Parts: sequence; structure tokens; C-alpha cells
Amino acid sequence: MKIIKYLNTFALGLPIIIAFLGLIDGNYYGTALVSTMLTGFIQVVLSLLLLSYNPSNKYLQIYIITVILFFTLWYLNANYFYSDILTFLLFPIPLLLAIYLSIIIYKKETL
Repeated sequence: MKIIKYLNTFALGLPIIIAFLGLIDGNYYGTALVSTMLTGFIQVVLSLLLLSYNPSNKYLQIYIITVILFFTLWYLNANYFYSDILTFLLFPIPLLLAIYLSIIIYKKETL
């Protein structure tokens, strides 16, 4: 569990560290934004790993279902119908998912 916690901390800290480098040289801000995709990928892999060890965990099931729902809505919004309201509503979801999974991981560490 400690390794999962460390990987999650790395995934969350990577964009922040790169953004701080942007204070020195403004060219790193784009890299920091792109690295958030790596954060999401690492967190999805970690959640699938945790879910494979504990398939009855409702919090992890909610996380995976929300991730699938997010990408489904994003795909449908981009390819079949476009709604500014849906785009506006989908924009903060990855940040909320990162916070939600981090809470799950850190709470599980203390249990």
C-alpha cells in the first residue's frame, strides 16, 4: 500500500513541480498541463490495481464508473453532439476524480 501511496503522490506532484519550473521559464506551463494526462493514467491504473485486490470496494467501483462515464460523455460530446454546457460541466471532473481517488488511497493507508 505504501508503494501505491508514493506513486499517487508522485502522480499528483509531477504537474505541480513542472508548473513551478514554469515560474523560472514560461515554456514549462504547457508541459505541466500535458503531464496531468500522465497523472490521470497513473491514477486509473492504480485504481484498477486496487479494485483487483478488493473488488467489493464501493468507493473504487464508483471511481471506475465515473471515469467510464466521463470518457463516454466526452466522446459523445466531441463526436456526435456538441454542448457548451456539457463541456463546461466536464471540465472540472478530472480534478475531482484525482482528489477522490487520493482520498480513497490515503484513507486506506491509515486503516
